[in-house]
Amino acid sequence: MIIQWCCKGLAKVNRPTIESMFTDPTGLRCRDWQSYWQAGDPFPLPPAMHRLTEDGLDRHVNDFTGPDPGTGKPFCEVTPFISLSAGCVDRDVLAKTNIAHRALRTALEFATTDYSDPARPACSGWVVYCYVLVGANPAARIPSVAEEVRELNHNRAYSGWYWQGEVAAKLHVPAAQLLCAEGYEPTSGGLRLTDFLLNLDFCHPAALLAERSML
Repeated sequence: MIIQWCCKGLAKVNRPTIESMFTDPTGLRCRDWQSYWQAGDPFPLPPAMHRLTEDGLDRHVNDFTGPDPGTGKPFCEVTPFISLSAGCVDRDVLAKTNIAHRALRTALEFATTDYSDPARPACSGWVVYCYVLVGANPAARIPSVAEEVRELNHNRAYSGWYWQGEVAAKLHVPAAQLLCAEGYEPTSGGLRLTDFLLNLDFCHPAALLAERSML
């Protein structure tokens, strides 16, 4: 197992929303769970678990707005996966060089772009810093580990979104794994950091490392 640090860009959310994410042990929810939580309804876990498949992960990455076979809804409304960015390295063969796509840059793009509007205007948003566990092999059905979509040895099919450096968490990222959040807003010259929140209940992953103190 590997402890992987990631960023999550959240557009058009306010400070109280981030604060509630830190104080509620559930933390960062997948889109499916979030819709039930906002409506005040219990989350039906079994259907979400049934969508934790290789096919479901492929839909989440490459056909996000396409129909879900089980419900007929757009898959983005019922996805049990959470897109996080860990950055990646791409290769420019002609230039004989490698290009690093930074996680923060990707998260900022999602945090400050209104993808619900076809014109995609700039908007304010937050970047959440967190960690998840990833395995050495693909394990789409196991909810406790994230899928390293950016790892080409795992996901060999071509994806136009490789540059996003995605790591896909499942169902939720517990609040104990959320370190902090930064608020940004667009300006005429780019982006401006306007706010910062530290999660006081954050649990450092040191206990998961293969290290023991002497007796």
